[in-house]
Formats: sequence, C-alpha cells, structure tokens
Amino acid sequence: MMVFAVGWLALMIFGFIGALKMAKGDFAHPLFKSQVMLHVIALALLAAVILRAFK
Repeated sequence: MMVFAVGWLALMIFGFIGALKMAKGDFAHPLFKSQVMLHVIALALLAAVILRAFK
C-alpha cells in the first residue's frame, strides 16, 4: 500500500504541474479542472474500496 501511496502522490504532482503548464497557469482552464476531477474520482474509489474492506 505504501508503494501505491507514493506512486499516486508522484503522479498527482506531475499531473498537476503538466496540466498547469499546458493551461499556461490558468487554474480555471478545463484541462486543469479535469485533472482535479480525475483525482477526486480516484480518491472516492479508494475510499470505497477501503470502506468495503472493513465492512
């Protein structure tokens, strides 16, 4: 699980930096917004898996 956590953090950082560079620093750009939503969905799926494991 630790490898997953570190890998996810690295992908998140590189994804946000890449999206901001392509969006030219605009936080309201659809590319950056979609990057944020992808991570929100991934976090929700992770929470669902953890909740299901303890049920």
